[in-house]
This record gives sequence, structure tokens and C-alpha cells, in this order.
Amino acid sequence: MNKQFASKSSTSISPFDPNFKVHQASFQAYKIRNEDRIAVLRTHYGWIGTHYGWIVGVFDGHYDGRVSEYASKHLIKEVEPWSEWTMDDVPRFLGMKEMGEHDPYPIMRRACAGSTALIAVTISSSEYNMWVASLGDSEGYLGRMVNNSWTATPLNDLHNLYNAAEVERLQEDHPGEDDLIVCRRTKGQLGVTRALGDAILKVPIDLASVLSTMWGCPIPPEATDRWAQQKHTPPYISSTPSVKHFSIKKGDILVFCSDGLRSSLKEQGVPDEDVGNMIVSLAGMDLVDAEAMLFYEKSIGHSFIPSADINNLADGVIRNILFGLDNDRMAKETMATMNRISDHLRDDMSVVVVHILE
Repeated sequence: MNKQFASKSSTSISPFDPNFKVHQASFQAYKIRNEDRIAVLRTHYGWIGTHYGWIVGVFDGHYDGRVSEYASKHLIKEVEPWSEWTMDDVPRFLGMKEMGEHDPYPIMRRACAGSTALIAVTISSSEYNMWVASLGDSEGYLGRMVNNSWTATPLNDLHNLYNAAEVERLQEDHPGEDDLIVCRRTKGQLGVTRALGDAILKVPIDLASVLSTMWGCPIPPEATDRWAQQKHTPPYISSTPSVKHFSIKKGDILVFCSDGLRSSLKEQGVPDEDVGNMIVSLAGMDLVDAEAMLFYEKSIGHSFIPSADINNLADGVIRNILFGLDNDRMAKETMATMNRISDHLRDDMSVVVVHILE
């Protein structure tokens, strides 16, 4: 089963310099292919490169992996820590062509899919400064040891319809639209309220109608025909991220992950308020006392793989959340396919753990 799990996973460890070690892992769940992407870059800033740091991006694609793949290759290179971030992707980012692309279809088709974006930029000079920009519901945490236990500080807002502030923003921007939120989905289509791509939910109805007729478009013409008969005031999906600044220090750990991690924890009965602390504690479990780990094991319903047997911290987080030492759960997670789902749908999971060394 370990071999089967590894065949659906990708992992790596990047020691950027003596101060940073970046662990990354991604697991393809019940889908035909993994729609998540991770990008990690080493950077230098300043006139002579006197400031250095890194950029981490986690992109969770929806409908397919076109936008997450494109963003991991291109958008990550556009980031500057002191620039005005808008991620206004329709005219610029998604309008860029791949090398050799002359047919407009790939560009238009890519614009119809979408992806969340969670991007962190860290600059090191005399101290460590980090900026985090997010669209969608991927999430990050700053883990810091306080009184011999990990505390988890959220690094970003979650842009979905479980966030009351996002619901209020949508309702204020689009008053009097009965189909604005249907089954906790924006226009009945997406669970997120901010994302890259998703042009059909951003452009005027005449353009949306044209896009919906393309082969393979995830939103059919029936939907745009219905919108044309009602009040319709796009854009419904925003490409303006929330941006936050943090000071980090040696000994901290940073965890960035797609929403598949939270979904799995909630499915296993872990309360929302415990999700961040559990994720951070699993990333830094070598410093967590046995009593605290026992509490988390009881919450999730299985025993964890011990830290001594974990080489890649990000891979360890995914394994311990999904199954730990429970072979039956491991078999369920690694052998299931889209055609054999009986009780739930598992989303892809991607995790980056940045360990800031003492």
C-alpha cells in the first residue's frame, strides 16, 4: 500500500540555505488527475541582491488543472513583495500565451477553468518579513512555540461561502439576485468567492455565452441562457486578494495547504477551531508532548506515524491526517477511485512546510 500511495504522491525537500528548509508534498485523491500545484522559488532582492528569501505558491485548480498549472509556472514569477497586488487575471495573466500558442482556443478554454491561489513571499535582511496573498480557500498557518506547545496563527482569510464577510460582500455587490448563492455556491457554480480564471463568472453575459459554447467548457450554455433572462451583474468571482504581513523568526514553522486537508479533518469530526493547531502540531510533531498528540489521535480516530519515521514533514502531515498507522484507512485512501466512491468525495491535498531553523 505504501507503494500505491507513493504512486499517487509527489514529494521533495529543498534546503534553500542554512536557515530555511522547505518540505512539499501533494496527494492525488479520488480524481483522475491531481488538480493541485505547488511552486517554490528562491529569490534575491535589492540592488546587489542584499535581501534574499523565497516565494511559495499553492494553487488548487477547479474544473481541471489548466489554471493551477499555468499559475504555478507564470504567476509566481510576477510577484514582487512591495508591489500593488491585484491578480487581475483576465486581461493580463490568463491572456498570456504559452510558447508556440497561436490558436486562441487554449487561452479561452484556460480562462473558463479556475484555481485558488495562496502565495507567500518572505524577505530576509536583519529580520524576516513575510507577505501572504490569497484568493479562495487554501490556507496557511504560522506555527510558533509558546510555553512548550505550538500555537497556530492563520495567515489568510478563507474566501468561500462559509465566510459570513464574503457572503455579505457578495450580497451588497449584487442586490436582488435570487440565484446569487445556491447550495453554498456562487451562482450555483463555485464554493469559492475569489479565484484565478473562471472568466464566465467575471465577464458580461454576451461574452460568457460565447465561452460556454466551447468544447469542454465546465459551465454549459443552459446556465448562461438562464442568466441572460435574469438580473446579471458580473463579476461574481473576485480576483482581488487579501494581503497580510507577518514577522517571523527562527524556530517558527509555516504550513501552506489546499483545502483538501481541512475537508478531511472536518469529515473525521475535528472541530473547525482545532484544525489549525492540529495541522501545525503534525508539521512540528517532534516537539509536541505525548499527551497533546494523544488528544489529537482521539479526535481524528487513529494513531499517528511517529516523527522519527517521517522524513518529509509535508508528506507526514498528509499521511497522518488521512490514515496514520491505520492500514484499513490507508487502503481506503490509496485504492479508491472515482467509480468506487460510496460515502464521500476526497479532494486532492497539497502541503508545504517551511521550517525556519534555529
